[in-house]
Amino acid sequence: MFEVIQFKAVIETGTFRALTTRYLSELTTSRIATVEISQTYYDYSKRRLAGRANVHQFTGQSPDVLAKLAADPEWTVTPAFFYLDAHWHEYLPLVDELNVIVKAWPEFVAMVDDFKVDGDAGYVYDDYGPGKSLELSLLERPEFANLHVFWPAAPATAEKRIRQGSVTLATAGAMTETLKGIAELRYGGPLIEG
Repeated sequence: MFEVIQFKAVIETGTFRALTTRYLSELTTSRIATVEISQTYYDYSKRRLAGRANVHQFTGQSPDVLAKLAADPEWTVTPAFFYLDAHWHEYLPLVDELNVIVKAWPEFVAMVDDFKVDGDAGYVYDDYGPGKSLELSLLERPEFANLHVFWPAAPATAEKRIRQGSVTLATAGAMTETLKGIAELRYGGPLIEG
């Protein structure tokens, strides 16, 4: 995806041990923001990310940090890429994160990790109980009507590592049309059928 879209900002929620952050910093020289709620993992990641000048770390609730970034013109450049993985505590911030994102970034791609893949039960996903399962029904809201859905094109049985599901969301227009041309993604249509 980074080969075909020149993202001007990359924002990750859920730094954890900074594995994804390090990977993202190898894909782009654009500014990267990574958000972690745990002070322990924030401190651990700070050591792992030392020397990566384009990476900026933040600590706090991800929707709150996203709101601060949304008020900063240096971060609201587009197109932007979001990697949303801040969902392992009781509070599931995904809907709140996306509410901030759709208001501040008119053109973006957002990948949500640990998500239920429609049409492939072999992928595992996070389910924290009623109203907290990472599946499309959680996101089918009018405020997200401009988003289109993409699934992994490869079946779970082809995955060599953990078969963790994901969904990629893209704003209508250029982002969606570009993602339709990526072989590793399967187009799932608009998030909300109109």
